Amino acid sequence: MDRRHIGYAVNSLGRRINRVMSNIPAIKENKNLTGIQVWVLNFLLRNADREIYQRDIEREFNIRRSTATQLLKAMEEGGLIRRVPVDFDARLKKIELTEYAEEIRAQVQAQIRRAEAVMTEGFTEEEIENFFSYVERFKANLKKCE
Repeated sequence: MDRRHIGYAVNSLGRRINRVMSNIPAIKENKNLTGIQVWVLNFLLRNADREIYQRDIEREFNIRRSTATQLLKAMEEGGLIRRVPVDFDARLKKIELTEYAEEIRAQVQAQIRRAEAVMTEGFTEEEIENFFSYVERFKANLKKCE
């Protein structure tokens, strides 16, 4: 029996979403800004009311420490964030958005809203809730493989 692969379908969908996100003018102007950086930037924008550290990025995006380090270093070099030491732990640095990141906030958020609207077109609220339920179940199942 020839069966479709969920992992391939999700990966393919993710690549398509990243292409759509790459249509943000700020990304087109800044060739160093990648799709994952846009998602991290959006995460930081949504959580601007609290202190965010590298470990929060690692958890949110399910990435390894070394990957997060490279990602944040590139974002810092690209002028999107700065890593600021905290008083209570010399090893810990909180991640702050720069003025440039604030400038492109509207572009990022508008593109995400557009992409979400197009992607969910024709789906009911129940279908969308089911989708998120399935994703959480897939993630829980995959933890067994780690």
